[in-house]
Amino acid sequence: MKKLFTILFASLMLMACQTKEDKVQDFVKMYNNSSSMMINQMIKSTKASSTNADQVNIDVNTNYESDNIESELVSKSLPDLIAQAIKSEKIGKELFESGVKFNLKVYSADSKVIVDKTIDKNNLNKSVDFKSIAEGEKPNTDQLNQILETFNKNLPMIDQATGTKIVRIKADQDKNLIYTNEVPDSYIKMLNVEGAEKAMKDEMVKMPQIRQIFQQTAVLGVNNIKYIYTDSKGKVIKEIVITENDVK
Repeated sequence: MKKLFTILFASLMLMACQTKEDKVQDFVKMYNNSSSMMINQMIKSTKASSTNADQVNIDVNTNYESDNIESELVSKSLPDLIAQAIKSEKIGKELFESGVKFNLKVYSADSKVIVDKTIDKNNLNKSVDFKSIAEGEKPNTDQLNQILETFNKNLPMIDQATGTKIVRIKADQDKNLIYTNEVPDSYIKMLNVEGAEKAMKDEMVKMPQIRQIFQQTAVLGVNNIKYIYTDSKGKVIKEIVITENDVK
C-alpha cells in the first residue's frame, strides 16, 4: 500500500510540475494526431505547431474557392467553431485560461488566405460541447441552433451572382435545417410559375453542395433541409424540402 501511495503522489507531482510550454506541446501533439479525423469534403488537411509557450499556430487547407459566398461564410464563421472545439478539450481550455493565443490561418483551394485570425480567451463566444458531439452524442435543437448562431451572426450575406440574400439558418423542433433566403423582386414571378418548385428541386438535388450538407451534418442529427424563399418584406413565396433520400 505504501508503494502504491508513493507512485500516486509521484504521478500527481509530475502533473503539477507540467509547465505551460509542456501543455502547449501536448496540445500540438494531440491536435496533429487527430487531424485526420477532421478531413472531409471541405477540409483537405490541418496542422498545429508552436515556437513558444504563448502561441499555437493552426493551419487549415480547404477545398473552398477564394472568391465565392461559401468561402466568405467560412472566413467569418470557422474561427468561432475551431475556438469552441479547442475549448471543449480540457487541455485547450487550460491553455485559453493561461493566456495562450491560437493563430488560425485558413487557405482556399487556390492557396489564398481566407482566414487570418488570432483567437484567445478575450474573444471566445458561448461554449458548445463539441467533445460530447465527437463522442457520438447528438445535440438537441437548442444546442444545434447555438452552433448555427456562429453562422447567423455573419448574416445576411448576398450571392453576387443571383442577388439572393441568405437571411437566416436555423433548426426546427424536428431538427430540420432551414435556410431562409430573400430573393430579388425580379425572381418572384419566376418562382410563382407552375412547376417551378419541382424544377428547382430537381436541379438542387444534383448539386454536390447539398449532398455535402447531409454528410457533414449527420453527426449533428440533422434530418431534412428546407429552403424558404421570401420577398423583401418577409412574405414566403416558395418552400422546398430536400430529404437525404432525394440525393441518393
